[in-house]
Amino acid sequence: MPNSQGITIRERFSTRLLRLYLFYRLFLSLLLLAVSTSTLTNSLAGSLAPRFYLSTAIVYVVACAFTLGFYQLQNHRLKSGQLLLTLFADIGIQTLLMYFSGGLGSGIGYLMIVTVAVGAIFFTGQLAILIPAIGSICIILESVVAIYVQGRDDASVVPAGVLGILLFLTALLFLRLSRALSAAQREAQQESELSAELQELNQLVINRMHTGIIVVDGEHRIRQINQAARRLLGHAPERRPLAIGDSILGEPRLVSRLQNWKQRPPFGSKPFIARFGNTELQASFAHLEHGGRASTIIFLEDFRAAAQQAQQLKFASLGRLTASIAHEIRNPLGAISHASELLEEIRDADNITNRLTQIIATQVKRVNRIVESVLQLSRQGKHHPQKLELGSWLQEFIAQYSQGRTSPADIYLDIRTPASEVIFDPVHLQQVLTNLLDNALRHSFAATGTASAHILVAKLADENLINMDIIDQGEGVPEADRSKLFEPFFSTSSGGSGLGLFIARELCTINYATIKYQVTEPGNDSRGFFRITFIHPEKILNATSADLENGQSSDHR
Repeated sequence: MPNSQGITIRERFSTRLLRLYLFYRLFLSLLLLAVSTSTLTNSLAGSLAPRFYLSTAIVYVVACAFTLGFYQLQNHRLKSGQLLLTLFADIGIQTLLMYFSGGLGSGIGYLMIVTVAVGAIFFTGQLAILIPAIGSICIILESVVAIYVQGRDDASVVPAGVLGILLFLTALLFLRLSRALSAAQREAQQESELSAELQELNQLVINRMHTGIIVVDGEHRIRQINQAARRLLGHAPERRPLAIGDSILGEPRLVSRLQNWKQRPPFGSKPFIARFGNTELQASFAHLEHGGRASTIIFLEDFRAAAQQAQQLKFASLGRLTASIAHEIRNPLGAISHASELLEEIRDADNITNRLTQIIATQVKRVNRIVESVLQLSRQGKHHPQKLELGSWLQEFIAQYSQGRTSPADIYLDIRTPASEVIFDPVHLQQVLTNLLDNALRHSFAATGTASAHILVAKLADENLINMDIIDQGEGVPEADRSKLFEPFFSTSSGGSGLGLFIARELCTINYATIKYQVTEPGNDSRGFFRITFIHPEKILNATSADLENGQSSDHR
């Protein structure tokens, strides 16, 4: 039922029906006016009083045009009282036109059926019954007046009564249909609201997920993408993040894994780093059918979480294995070392013997360093992440590191972000930085004669992640060796164990960080630096808030 603010219930249907009825009234009034001037129909329309009929028809046209214009000015709305007055006016004018045309025989009275039907649709209860009641009264009153004024036959009252009953039946029928329509519309509205609410909730959940979700069509164009996917894939500073309608062809590694999956669906894809990203990602795929269109949904996971869990399992096995191996190796190493010391004590030892004993001692120390490195790696099962303010922590670390060196070194610290809070085990971070700074100072000294290094801390604006770059003045790593940098026992130095960078990467993985060698400029001989990307403190996994506040988490073995 309409309210005082206008006909807003039943929304589109009511608006369209009301507009249709107003245009119908205008067309009907013009038609009734036209038939009064036609030589073919003037015997029916206005046959009793042509002049009064014409005047009434003109008034009807003006009233219909005025109502339609008023409806347009009121933003396609009529209040319930205005609509009720319009329907009563239609009944009254149609009654007059019927009287001036000789009664029910003209057929004009049957036009009230449409008016009553419209009233039953827009109104309920007593108002819906009032309209046919007024119509019936007008019809019967017209017959009674015609009997006394025109001397019409009394039998004309019977058709008038029948038409009145027909009006009531029409009202009851359309009233029931209107109620059924209202119930159906309310149910549809509830379903629509529930669907919209679920869609909004799904969109909110998808956007809040840490898993990146991308839906692409057969032409690799994005149909849906959430914030996590944009963050994980990253983008160049001069380009905007990926959006709906863009193509993923700009991410060749992702496209390559998608094509491999289409060819061999059961097989998983290898982790990769996006073209403009800083995080190793794991992609998985699934078919999506909707509306006859085939699409593919891509799930992007931060591979650091899975790698961290794998590291825990690997360290648990590695710890037991290396402890046994180290014990077996150290016993013969001790005997060899002791024997070389005894050889050095022989008074008549010649130069060759001295040289051989020096070689033995040097190699024993080297093997012992390798054993120590392997043992150090196996002991990393204990994991105590803490919230560290990276700027102040680095200042302390650099001071302690410089004091522990036997030779001077120039270490520059550049903090470009005011808030540099990260999650990392401080002991692990100290081991990683010590290894990276040792390498940086050694390579800088070899290239320039000065041991120097530059530590730069900055935040990626698009990802809100903190990066720490360790930059040296060395000649850089040849392109052929870059893929082997983090492999165990690979070293560009003849005296190195080849485990330093491997251990650094393992420790970063445990702490949900990534480390990679970043090339400054393209080219085979271009210089580069090591970059550590820390996870956001609020997105750390497998550590409770209480643990982080206390600076500890449960040991992972």
